Amino acid sequence: MPIDVRKLIFSKTELRDTFEDYCRRKGLVNAMASIENYELVTLKSSDLEKESLSVTVNFVSPNPKRPITADLIEDEIVEALVTACKQLNIPLPRKGHKYIKPYKEGLMMTMGLNESAVRAMH
Repeated sequence: MPIDVRKLIFSKTELRDTFEDYCRRKGLVNAMASIENYELVTLKSSDLEKESLSVTVNFVSPNPKRPITADLIEDEIVEALVTACKQLNIPLPRKGHKYIKPYKEGLMMTMGLNESAVRAMH
């Protein structure tokens, strides 16, 4: 039986909108603040075999001495992307493993179902 693998690529603009929406829905920032920019950071573990992503989302602040930021870890980034897909009616496998990595100026989310998960769906 084949293994199902899908890739979705999110542009810089789509990520900006996705992160802003996620931070507002989760109450991480004041609903009135608008996003200024975001920065993706690749974190390497001490054994150098595993990497993870994090993002710092910067919002417009009325006081430059007190910036408004929200830090998202990899699981939150995936949650934000999955939520964006649901809002756009993009079907995703519920049981599929989801991985993210930088791609050009955006992010790529890869989803895969192994043989047992594909069989369980049928």
